[in-house]
Amino acid sequence: MATRPADYQRVASHGRGGAGNIAKDDPTNYPKPEDLVTPTLKCDTYTTGRGGTGNMARNDPQHPELARAAQDVDTTPQPEVQGPKHYGRGGAANVIGEEAKRNSEDAKREDQGAGKGLLGKGKDLLNKLGKK
Repeated sequence: MATRPADYQRVASHGRGGAGNIAKDDPTNYPKPEDLVTPTLKCDTYTTGRGGTGNMARNDPQHPELARAAQDVDTTPQPEVQGPKHYGRGGAANVIGEEAKRNSEDAKREDQGAGKGLLGKGKDLLNKLGKK
C-alpha cells in the first residue's frame, strides 16, 4: 500500500460550488461530540412558536426537559396525498393529476425515441436522409 506524502492535504468544497469555494480541508472545523449536545434552557421563561407573549412559558428548573420538548418542532409524518397534486403558488396551471402525469411522461419518451428500438431509430434516420 502506498503512503501519502507528508505535505499531502485533502481539498474540500464549501458552499454552493465554484472555484472560490474550494480550499484545503481543515480537520479542526469538524464538529466534536461536545458540540452536538443539546443545551438546557436556564432562563426563567422561554419562548415556543414564533414569538409573542402567548408563546412565553415559565421554565421549571426541576424539569428542564419539558422546556426543551416544548421548543422542538417535530411534526408527525403526513400521509401521501391521493388525487391531484398541487404545485407552485396556486392556480389551475399548478395542478396535475395522475392521467396528465402519465401522458406527459409518454410524450417525453416518444420525443426522445425511448419507445423505439435500434432498428426503428435506424429506419427514421434513413427516411430523413432520403427526403433531402
